[in-house]
Amino acid sequence: MAQPDQERMKKKRWVKRWEPHKHCLVCALAVPPDREFCSPTCEKEYTDWKNKQKGKNKNTWLCMILVIVVMVVMMFLLPMLMG
Repeated sequence: MAQPDQERMKKKRWVKRWEPHKHCLVCALAVPPDREFCSPTCEKEYTDWKNKQKGKNKNTWLCMILVIVVMVVMMFLLPMLMG
């Protein structure tokens, strides 16, 4: 009779230990399922990082467009200069 009680207690501990949760997007600490971050510091760090990424993406696109424009201009100018 002691066996089933031990099994039941073991199962209760497992369920309690692994209750539903998410992890903070910055530091990976466990947080409740309705939150994204563990603290305002992590939230600010994440928004700062996202804003920096947006700036980098914008610069990358501008460089790609500039390279394409230069290549197209060179395709039309070089034949005129050569001939």
